[in-house]
Amino acid sequence: MRIVSISMMLFCTAVCAELPTVMPLAKDGIHDTSNPAFGFLQEPAEALSVLPLDRAGKTDWAKSIQDGHIQPRRGVTGNEPMKEVDLDIVMKNTASLPHVLFSHRSHTQWLTCSNCHSRIFLPQVGGNFITQARIMEGEYCGVCHGKVAFSAQDCDRCHNIPNEKAGLR
Repeated sequence: MRIVSISMMLFCTAVCAELPTVMPLAKDGIHDTSNPAFGFLQEPAEALSVLPLDRAGKTDWAKSIQDGHIQPRRGVTGNEPMKEVDLDIVMKNTASLPHVLFSHRSHTQWLTCSNCHSRIFLPQVGGNFITQARIMEGEYCGVCHGKVAFSAQDCDRCHNIPNEKAGLR
């Protein structure tokens, strides 16, 4: 089994994850092709080709971790203590949309708690007035989703718990 480098993963997630075709490094406008180290970089398409896909045909990052395809760094230095938190939160303030299931486990496989608490989210029930508009403006979930995680426009990835008001206006 091949393990994809985390630096390539972060690049692919940030730049390519939501694109239907993955741009070669030489054309992405980010990498310096004249740098002698450029030839040592792995192309995003090659890195992503070994990773499992979700039902939408996009990279399934959680399954990639679970299956051992990737091993995310524990933090900026790689030495931060990690603790997987197995806590699901159902957010029901979704009007007529399905409720949101937030899985701490899928997030804490990648991040330490301090990445989000208390800088992005207050760790208290009812402490965060999250709206789709604010997410799309880059707040709350939008700090990562649409940038280094799947798009916030993939509605059913989060809105996945039946709501008795679904479809009503």
